Amino acid sequence: MPAPHSLLPPLLAKIDALIGAEKYQEVAETYAAFVKEHPTTSYLASEPIPFKLNVAFSKKYGSSATTTFTLRNTTWASDVKGALKAGASDFSTLVAKYEAEVADIAKTVKKVA
Repeated sequence: MPAPHSLLPPLLAKIDALIGAEKYQEVAETYAAFVKEHPTTSYLASEPIPFKLNVAFSKKYGSSATTTFTLRNTTWASDVKGALKAGASDFSTLVAKYEAEVADIAKTVKKVA
């Protein structure tokens, strides 16, 4: 059986795909199942997820809106990781809330041609 840490790249690729498909509940379920099977990977498995959300939001709403959101919500990344560990429902609810906030900010950001 491979070392748990060597299984992280495929996990993170799957999480990327789920985030891209906006399947946030499945992100948390996938994370929870992986960490249950490989408990020593909890930190390494959760740490990239806020960044991956940031990238997805930047692609969808623009980097200005996403950066503005993160500056206004300085604990957002730790809040995301906390919700991820709390459960799929908490995580998907929080991410949907944050995405809506980024979308609202994006409506006010001046578009540059």
